[in-house]
Amino acid sequence: MKPQVDFNAVLRAVNLLLIAGILYCVTQIGDNPYVNRETMFLGVLLCAQTYVALLFERTRRDPFVILLAFSMTIYYSLRIITLSIYPFSVVFMRYAYDAGDSNYALIFILIANCALYGGFLSVRSGNRLQVTAEGWKPRRPGRVIAVLVAAIMYAYLSVGVFDEDALPRFVSVVSIFLNPGITVLMVLSYFFVYRPSLTRRFAFYIFLLLGIEMAIHTLLGSRSALVGFVQNCLYVALALAGSIRFPRKYLLAGIAGLPVLVLLLVASFTISTFNRANKEAGGAFDLGQAVALSQQGSALIAPGTGLDLILPPIFNRAGFFDYAAEIIAHREEYQSILNLSTYGKSIVDNVLTPGFDVYDQPKMSNALQFAYLGMGTPSKAQVTEFYQSDQLGIYGEFYALFQYWSVPLLFGLAAGLKLLFVRLSGANPFMLVAKRAVLLFIFMKLVDSFGVDWVILETLPLVVGVYLYSLLFASRRSDPSLTVSVCAE
Repeated sequence: MKPQVDFNAVLRAVNLLLIAGILYCVTQIGDNPYVNRETMFLGVLLCAQTYVALLFERTRRDPFVILLAFSMTIYYSLRIITLSIYPFSVVFMRYAYDAGDSNYALIFILIANCALYGGFLSVRSGNRLQVTAEGWKPRRPGRVIAVLVAAIMYAYLSVGVFDEDALPRFVSVVSIFLNPGITVLMVLSYFFVYRPSLTRRFAFYIFLLLGIEMAIHTLLGSRSALVGFVQNCLYVALALAGSIRFPRKYLLAGIAGLPVLVLLLVASFTISTFNRANKEAGGAFDLGQAVALSQQGSALIAPGTGLDLILPPIFNRAGFFDYAAEIIAHREEYQSILNLSTYGKSIVDNVLTPGFDVYDQPKMSNALQFAYLGMGTPSKAQVTEFYQSDQLGIYGEFYALFQYWSVPLLFGLAAGLKLLFVRLSGANPFMLVAKRAVLLFIFMKLVDSFGVDWVILETLPLVVGVYLYSLLFASRRSDPSLTVSVCAE
């Protein structure tokens, strides 16, 4: 058997490297307005907490712990280092903010993580993690390719071609489920489940189309297309096996190719940001214009362009810590918007009453600007004119709503999600893996939250989509005596 590497071990190694990086940066922070020596010490504690949680996960496999550790590593602990090197954050410019606010936020995050990890550990997975498709075979896999092509064409190539308001209601409803955010997750679930039964040609076509989808998505202004694809792969892999292992040669290839990956991430961020800015400037915008603009945007990352110009905005966007910390620091300023009453109004207007409004309440993510820009009472009409979506993060959102009373709520949330995960069932392997992947997707959307109301709005089509795609992506029992197998590692 080829040597295998556990993703858990990779995350632990990265956290050890981050601890070393933070300790090195202690001597470099100077008069940094956003971090100080205490911040760096708390950053080390955050890495250590993640490391210990991963040690427990080695003996009690838990997809949720892996995802939370991944988020803490990439979007929080790493941000402590980048913030110490480049003290730049658009979010911290909204109100007065200093290193003391960063320290307070980190203390709350450490406590909140104890509740989340504790909630996950309180529910045992037993022998219900790994799903096998033994006795099942895919039927008509060509449908998968057809659906993916249809999703790409409708979502990206039809921009500006059809008047969405003039389309028949049936077409509008179907288009919801052709959203690439749903289709890609379902296609990856199908591929991972039935991979042993699928041909290499099918795999080639699938990943060619997924690559095209990411490229077009980036050209049209998405700064997270590549990252989103990686996270979708994590959801599906964890939904299928409960843990992630891969050949050691893949790790070595990944390390060798890390500079290329970093370059791709920088290029996609720069080009998508440039295209988005031009799109928001007004006027018609289609794929052809996006390609032309990308050529202009690529000049921003030409050789000789200073890293001090390119990296700070990238680190700012990837630093989810900033969004949570800023809301924690200024809970009082946001209290008129971030409260249970306003959430209720938003859910009514944005989820329960499609086509009309009762309260004229924007989603929380869109409403925050009314506080820090002093725009008065939130209104959907003004959001349309001055569109801005702000991240809250699970820590910022829960602290704004409940302060430290949120700690037991986070424990209950974690335990509830884990319990639902281990009790999920499905009529076939694809159904079970797709349901689990959606649940893991929901968890990460809560962690990276743009508001619970936004999460609900994203979740409903996904839940319905699982059942719709189970009909399109049909499979059959090759051995009628076998059913879906769920077993221990």
